[in-house]
Order: sequence, then structure tokens, then C-alpha cells
Amino acid sequence: MPEPDLHSPASTPGPVLPGLGVEDIRHIPVRERELRFTRNRAGATLVAAGLLLVVIAAFLQLTGYDTITPYLPAPLWTMQAAALVPAVFCLYLGSRCLKYAAVLVTPLGVEVLPFLRPRRTMRWYLWQQMDSVDRKGKRLNLHLTDGAAVSISLRSMTPASRNLLVHAVRQRVNALQCSGHGKA
Repeated sequence: MPEPDLHSPASTPGPVLPGLGVEDIRHIPVRERELRFTRNRAGATLVAAGLLLVVIAAFLQLTGYDTITPYLPAPLWTMQAAALVPAVFCLYLGSRCLKYAAVLVTPLGVEVLPFLRPRRTMRWYLWQQMDSVDRKGKRLNLHLTDGAAVSISLRSMTPASRNLLVHAVRQRVNALQCSGHGKA
């Protein structure tokens, strides 16, 4: 199968349409833009699971409406609560996964935001610290100049996002090494 031409006029991004709530980014130099990679795959799965649990709770409410008296506790109310509590939890986590980035590729380096407490446990790796980059399965391995290796899980990202992230980081590290500015 032939490779698609990535630099054809059809694949180049067009101007941002007015009224979308975003500004045109053409005036920002390419080296100053950042790429944000989110946990869309995990977020969509969690939102779907949360909606399914809400539907199950609504079904239990509608089917048991005439059979439950307000004076007697019934197991149907317990089953409904057992479906609604995880539904709220799944919807919250799913919206959090869709909203917040997992990995940011910036002009300074790679910023990794973990799922829990991202403000406290955020990790930052500058381009000058990276010696090489490779991908093994669904993990991105950053080999640092001090000999340490950092492994970033790409499992929660879509396959297209994984490929784009690996390509962006590899190209940036290779460009800095070829220019001689990649060493600290």
C-alpha cells in the first residue's frame, strides 16, 4: 500500500474558520507551539460506561416504580444506588480524561501529567536532557543523558495520537542532536 503524501495541499491545515472560538495560530512560530496529547481513548470508554450505568439505573427506576412501597425497603433501591454511584464516578473520571492532557510537547521539552494529582507529580524533561527516544509497544522510552531511562505509557491514547507523539518527540530530539544543540 503506498504511503500517503503528508505534504500535499490536501493534507495541509487550512485557516481556522471564524466563529469556532479559537484564534488563528498562523502568527505563532512553529517552534513556539505545543502539542497536547490527551487520554481520549480512556475518557470515551469511561463516559460510555457511566452513561450505560445511568441507563441501567433509569431502567430499574422505571420497571420497579409500581412495585415498591415507600414504607418497605426494597433491594431495587439498593441496586439503583449501586448503579448510580459508579456512574457518577465514571462520568467524572471520563470528563477529566477528556479535558486534561497526558503529555505535552512544548518548545522546552516534554511535560508528563499523571492522572492523579497532576499539579504535584508533574514531570518535565527538557530536550537537552534527552539522548535518544524509542518506542516499545505502547510505551515511549526517553533515554536521558545521565543514563536514566524514563518510560511513558501510551496505552490510554488513540493509535493515531501515539504515532504522532512518538514522531514529534523523535524528530525534535534528532533535529537538536544534528544541530549540535542537543547536549546540555
